[in-house]
Amino acid sequence: MPQLDFVWWIINFFLVWTAILVVLTILISNETSYSVDQLSSSPEIEKGTTEWQWL
Repeated sequence: MPQLDFVWWIINFFLVWTAILVVLTILISNETSYSVDQLSSSPEIEKGTTEWQWL
């Protein structure tokens, strides 16, 4: 039954591509959350005034 084989080929094709897209979206979301955490854990620069001494 070649028609049934073709239907299963289409089903498997879409299953594989949806699995690939799900894995890619999970990896991309983990990378962005990691970079945000890395930026937030960086030391903060304290802004202050500097007194200039004129000679």
